[in-house]
Amino acid sequence: MKQQSSSDIAMHVSYVSILVNLVLSVGKFVAGIMGHSSAMISDAIHSASDVFSTIIVIFGVLLASRSSDADHPYGHEKQEYVATLFLAFVLMFTGLGIGYEGLQSILHKTYLDRESPALIAMAAAIVSIVTKEAMFWYTIRAARKINSGALSADAWHHRSDALSSIGTAIGIGGAILLGNHWRVLDPIAAVVVSFFIMKVAVKLLIPCVDELREKSLPADVENEI
Repeated sequence: MKQQSSSDIAMHVSYVSILVNLVLSVGKFVAGIMGHSSAMISDAIHSASDVFSTIIVIFGVLLASRSSDADHPYGHEKQEYVATLFLAFVLMFTGLGIGYEGLQSILHKTYLDRESPALIAMAAAIVSIVTKEAMFWYTIRAARKINSGALSADAWHHRSDALSSIGTAIGIGGAILLGNHWRVLDPIAAVVVSFFIMKVAVKLLIPCVDELREKSLPADVENEI
């Protein structure tokens, strides 16, 4: 049996990721509308951003696997870090957007114009948590196997979506259990989720920038080499 190459493994994982995120984003968006939950709609947008980011991963892996040429005598591996950098920025702006919308809803009390979140939104959050955590482990194992930075970034994007859904579930659950006076928990959940997303973005961004700048290893590490 022919052994899969690193690019083949990355492509397979990426295609699975796109399919799962498409189904999740559509399902969560419908559940958010039917369940009157702005937090769930924001969560759906986050999942939709995963589709876009995974496409970037695909291009990054394809570029990185190209052989060296006259213009790139050391190969194209750095281009995978560029893809990872782009993913980090996608995450950052997604977090900022979700946080801004949540704060606007809280400050202007627009959440009072909507009905309380329904159980369908809560069910969608639970399904999302389980699915995205499973996708994180599926993707991170493949990333470690082939030593892919871009695939690892995509795995953490799955984890950030799981964290997003946990915050969403808490907000929706609180609004349902505590009554109409606590509907503000829904947009508050969206704001909390935004900080989780931006934290993951920074975690990806710093080492990626260091690698692209070819930052030196710490002195204690260099002395051990």
